[in-house]
Amino acid sequence: MKRTVTLLYHNPTERERLMARLCRLSSLTVIPVRWRAAGDAGKGVPLVCWCADVMAALEAKEQVSEPLLVIHPGQGEPLFSLLEDAACATCAIAGSDEQLTGKIERLRFPEAYHERVGEHTPYLTEREADVVRLLVSGLDTAQIAQRLGIKAATVTAHKKHIFLKIGVRSTTQLVAWALIRNRPGGERGGTE
Repeated sequence: MKRTVTLLYHNPTERERLMARLCRLSSLTVIPVRWRAAGDAGKGVPLVCWCADVMAALEAKEQVSEPLLVIHPGQGEPLFSLLEDAACATCAIAGSDEQLTGKIERLRFPEAYHERVGEHTPYLTEREADVVRLLVSGLDTAQIAQRLGIKAATVTAHKKHIFLKIGVRSTTQLVAWALIRNRPGGERGGTE
């Protein structure tokens, strides 16, 4: 059974790059639509677009109301994955056909994603939330320790706990997570 997706593109190069990638999937019918005509895209049909960076992907996610698959160059995969939720999936352009098909299927059945992943905002203690807020403001570990009146080793321990709770591996990913979660319309981070 063929599945239909709407391909959103800005220019012919994007359209051709994505058409070449998506047409390898024989089970897929691709309908190309220019971004400026995105409102004409079919309701209930997953959208697919190209984004070269995470900020462009975040903007694309905020512009559409239908489920969105963001195909990206592959660099920064962990940062792109922070955008994933029931209505958004991401995949590197060099990802396998199985990965791509799986992402499209997941967007068709978002309720299964909720049950499987149990989307929620991780519980952060008040002190952990303080550390995240100060990291986002650009302070380093020593400055955060001084500001909070604690040792730098304690700040490092808080960061490790936060990494485990959120599922990130670096301060850069943590800051990106916090910025993504605290954008208007995004899930709110912090304590519950």
